Amino acid sequence: MNVIYEDNALMVLEKAAGVLSQPVKDDPRESVVELIRYYWKSQKARQQYIGIVQRLDMETSGVLVVAKNKVAQRVLQQQFATHQIGKRYLAITSNIPNQRKGRLVGSITRDKSGKRVVLQDSAKGKEAATRYKVIDEFGNNALLEVAPETGRTHQIRLQLSRINCAIVGEPLYVSSTKKQKRATRCMLHAWKLSFLHPDTCKRVEFESPMPEDMKKYIESMKIEQPANPANEENA
Repeated sequence: MNVIYEDNALMVLEKAAGVLSQPVKDDPRESVVELIRYYWKSQKARQQYIGIVQRLDMETSGVLVVAKNKVAQRVLQQQFATHQIGKRYLAITSNIPNQRKGRLVGSITRDKSGKRVVLQDSAKGKEAATRYKVIDEFGNNALLEVAPETGRTHQIRLQLSRINCAIVGEPLYVSSTKKQKRATRCMLHAWKLSFLHPDTCKRVEFESPMPEDMKKYIESMKIEQPANPANEENA
């Protein structure tokens, strides 16, 4: 865990892949909450309130904000609920979208087996909307900038899988024959986060650079699957 910013109202940090956003009962793995407590202890700082307002999947890395008092927590939760939070992710996908940029709209619900699915019928489930654009292409893979407009569980993973562009390393929403075994995890990174500061009401933005495992994956794929010259001309 790397602390990007901290003041009396909140803490902004970079969460590593494999770390839980918050503790899970009977799960021995460390979470952001424990790591914050360790951090304050190492800094000989007073232990304070830790208010979770945002969650990233365990395998997702990137920028995360945590409230340090209940007022800040309520303010940030309200911004998430009303979609005032600006979020940008980086995703490496197993295919290239047909369009270089677009908006994915659907409804997330569960099928008979209990698995989350995306439907076009907005009357069923919860509405989900995600914008994306292609940043780079290498072989059959693409690097996307993704901006979720809503905050549904597994939204980005589900909606990209639905257009046959599953995130590399995706463990749930892709058939086993399409899983990329070389990926160490689901290649999704919370890149940028912006919000209105609870104390100043001014918009602030924080960024977490692409992690090394994603950089190395892209580099290895570019060596094995050089970009199509025609794609470069059209970019």
